[in-house]
Amino acid sequence: MKNAIWAVVCLNALLVVGCGGKTYTATTKGYGGDVTVELAVSGKKITAVKITGDKETPGIGEKAVMQLPDIILKAQSWEVDAVSGATITSTSIKKAAKEAMQQAGLLASANPCDDAGGTITLESINRYLNESADMGEGSIANVVAVIPIEHINGPREEHDFYAFVNFKYKSRNFIKYQVTYLSCTCRSAEVNYWSTAYVEMTLPKSKNIEDAAIKYLSFDYDSDGNYLAGFWGDSNPTPAGATYEDFKREYIPFFINKDCKYLKTLSTSDDIAPEDYSAGEGRASYRVDSFTGSSVSTNNMIRMLNALFDYHATDEFFAGNKA
Repeated sequence: MKNAIWAVVCLNALLVVGCGGKTYTATTKGYGGDVTVELAVSGKKITAVKITGDKETPGIGEKAVMQLPDIILKAQSWEVDAVSGATITSTSIKKAAKEAMQQAGLLASANPCDDAGGTITLESINRYLNESADMGEGSIANVVAVIPIEHINGPREEHDFYAFVNFKYKSRNFIKYQVTYLSCTCRSAEVNYWSTAYVEMTLPKSKNIEDAAIKYLSFDYDSDGNYLAGFWGDSNPTPAGATYEDFKREYIPFFINKDCKYLKTLSTSDDIAPEDYSAGEGRASYRVDSFTGSSVSTNNMIRMLNALFDYHATDEFFAGNKA
């Protein structure tokens, strides 16, 4: 009986797709084998959806194969909720549906060279990174991005650099980020390591990016203390004698709860008012000038946070507000 019902479902889907206009097909790897999504498209509308995946787990992945055609059709989108208990199969189906929609011209191409005039932009590169592989929204890995950062070296020379967002995860009222950036360019290439920061930035009720604040900042463990999500790429100690422990005790905690509006007033650590730096419980004896001579580490941490705030502002939560 079960096989008969399955056959009827597949036959009905095939008949509907066959009557719905031009079809577009994409195949991905599911939990047990290939999963194929076929879309019938008329004009700019999906008229029917057929999903085939007979090797998915009976009663589990099978549910996604049977339920998602109607869900995708009604939503007219691949960005739908996964079927409960069938996350892997659902993710594979959504990926194939997205690819089929791109074939149909319902979504922008993932190829960064397909922009108008064949110009490659940072936006097109980031779209490519998140749409050409099993990465990005609705996939099995988190969103990644290349972001611009205004690097500054020891002699205060400005350089246009890039930082790399390796991880973005949106929670209810904040977003987790893992961002990698180059701090020191003064020493030889053999020790020119990149630093990785784990950062949590809030999603304020005002939905104004200026009100977004740094909830957590770490170059080692995440806020739960379970994952070593960061990496201190600078020397320890710095040539001026400041140790990583000094940074963890004094400098890094200074940025917690600081909002975007305030951070945007800082270009270097010289812009931090001494009274602001020593404000807060247990900070009365701290002096920002104790990090004089460690400007590469202090200044580029500010530059990284400002670059990340700019990227944070592009999240749909802020509805286009800019830092």
